[in-house]
Amino acid sequence: MIDVIIPATNKKEVDKVVNHFITLGDFFGKIIIVDFDKSSPSLTQKQVEAFNQKISLSYIFVTEQTYFNKSIAINIGYEYVTSEHVLICDADVLLDKTFFELAFEVWSTNGDTGCVFSPEYVIESDNGEIRKGPGICLLKSSHYEKVAGYSSEYIGWGMEDVDFLQRLEYIGVAPKKIAHAIHLSHSDEVRTRNYHCDSVSQMRMENRQLFSKKHEFKNQYGTLFDDVKHVSREVCLC
Repeated sequence: MIDVIIPATNKKEVDKVVNHFITLGDFFGKIIIVDFDKSSPSLTQKQVEAFNQKISLSYIFVTEQTYFNKSIAINIGYEYVTSEHVLICDADVLLDKTFFELAFEVWSTNGDTGCVFSPEYVIESDNGEIRKGPGICLLKSSHYEKVAGYSSEYIGWGMEDVDFLQRLEYIGVAPKKIAHAIHLSHSDEVRTRNYHCDSVSQMRMENRQLFSKKHEFKNQYGTLFDDVKHVSREVCLC
């Protein structure tokens, strides 16, 4: 089984993404949504209650954080993972069913294989543009813990996914690209909402500098255990 972690803030597309997972079949143990904005949640309480009639869904609010941090959201979500495999999925991405079929085929053939799966490409829903999708990762939960998850030293988002994949390679877990996904397109205003700055390029520049510094010495560990210990959150009791 796979537990799914979806980091979110002001993401109304989450409704479509969760519905999509439900249509894919019995791959999933639970869906864990980690939201940074309780004042404007990505799902309403009514939606959460309705989804829980169809699939096990946990909804967690990160509190006392001024700005969205994708790595914190993912690490907090991981605290609720109980399945052997974990999928990190963006709040606006629809994965093709073959992605999961191919992953399980590899696992059933090779056993405890050291690989992390990402889609070969992601298609923009509005114009068909093709781009990379390193932020979508399917792997064994034990490998996630071995590198201590994501690093919340990265501000907002950007490079935290590349950093995670690089640290997995340090422990022998190689990236493997399979199938494809659809990205539910949105404006740049949505892209930067609730972040520490209005400039995606500035955020990415600072995160690239941090990446170079960290991997000069092949830093292997993220901030999973520190985040779980120190970050405040509330579970939606729906």
